[in-house]
Amino acid sequence: MEEYAEKLLQIKEFLQIKHPARLSISAISRELGMRRSSVSKYLDMLQLTGDVTMVPFGKSKLFTISNRVPYNAIFDVSPSDIVILDSRGHVEMINKKFAADFEIDNVNKIIGCNVCKLGLKVFSDPAIQKNINRLTGGMLYIKEMQYIEESTNQVYYLKFLPTVSNQGSQHVMINIENITSQILKDEAFTILDKRLRTIFDEVPSGIMFFRADGVILSANSASLCLFGIRKIQDLLKLNLFDFICTKDKIQGLITAGKIADIDLGCDFDVLKNVKKIQTTKSGISYFDVVFTPITTQESDPDLKEYAIMFKDITAEKMVEKELKFKESRYRSFFDNTCNGMLIVQPVEKGEDYIIKDINQATEAILRIKKHDLIGKRVFDVFPDLVKFAVRESLKRVYFTEQPEVLSPLQYVIGENEPWCSHYIFKLPSGEIASFMIDVSDEMKAEATSKAKTCTV
Repeated sequence: MEEYAEKLLQIKEFLQIKHPARLSISAISRELGMRRSSVSKYLDMLQLTGDVTMVPFGKSKLFTISNRVPYNAIFDVSPSDIVILDSRGHVEMINKKFAADFEIDNVNKIIGCNVCKLGLKVFSDPAIQKNINRLTGGMLYIKEMQYIEESTNQVYYLKFLPTVSNQGSQHVMINIENITSQILKDEAFTILDKRLRTIFDEVPSGIMFFRADGVILSANSASLCLFGIRKIQDLLKLNLFDFICTKDKIQGLITAGKIADIDLGCDFDVLKNVKKIQTTKSGISYFDVVFTPITTQESDPDLKEYAIMFKDITAEKMVEKELKFKESRYRSFFDNTCNGMLIVQPVEKGEDYIIKDINQATEAILRIKKHDLIGKRVFDVFPDLVKFAVRESLKRVYFTEQPEVLSPLQYVIGENEPWCSHYIFKLPSGEIASFMIDVSDEMKAEATSKAKTCTV
């Protein structure tokens, strides 16, 4: 072994002196007085360790001392734990990270010791020990293994590599990485992927991924149901813009590149009859659509991905339309009826009432504008109503929900102020409504008749 080391050192020193000249095997053999075959073998070893560099020149090989950093110079800065064993499985070298991770205070104490007897848990595993023995014995071995340390749940990845020393003897390099954090990350991503897949497959909302040109990349089963398409293959053959009726809206969102929530309508009869798309749905449907860009590494705008999540809101839209129709009909009746109408909201358990709405006839009868009354308290605006026991009547209707007819009264007591008769009732909303009829002429006629009777 000492002879090998001496010859290797002699060749290295010779090439160092001759640097930067490049010398052939024959030239080195002549100068050093060594057999050519021996020089060739030594140069192969030095080339393997990075001490010399070979440059082909025709059929010849020219050698020079290497300017590269030899492996032992970078041994200690490796991000992995490294241990090199001799042919008996005894420790030849370890790097600083190995010593730190396995809490080895004195490296010299373990050099020359059997690695399997150091008490290190990773090397106490019978399977790993057997693999080392097979490798050092020149038998078939496993190149990569994993080991789980039961007490700490740490996971290690071991890579076994046969190597050769400067003296030409067989050695084993074992590269060890603690991959626990990576395993946990992979498990977390797997769980996350399963959750996302469950959401994608099970939510009743449709989900589609597509490119800016409308090419559909993926869609869930709910999308098929919402668009009346039987097979996912049939959907993926279509372009998104073929069956989204309001193409401009989606293109505008793509241009803006921001998350947005919009409503879209779709006429399935047009899709079937004009665009010839095979859908089982008919009529007009409405969808609530959430649009979002997907973050990717693509710089080409046409290859960027987008997603929409949509749900069918046709029923809600129909109800909304019906409500708008009823509201329109109610407003037309309320505003244009010839009788006055007044709606008040009870507050303070029926002790007072806030004016919520009046119609045009009420404005004319009371000679007051709507904007001067809305939101104000009844008895603040018309304190004279207290004298006609209006509060008591309103409370009875509020609590009993039984309609009442009020005797003629004046909102403002005065000779020229109007007299009104009321039919009051409770609305499902909890508000109190009142039909108001101007009976001023009748009250004047009655007063005149009473005056004549008294005169007679």
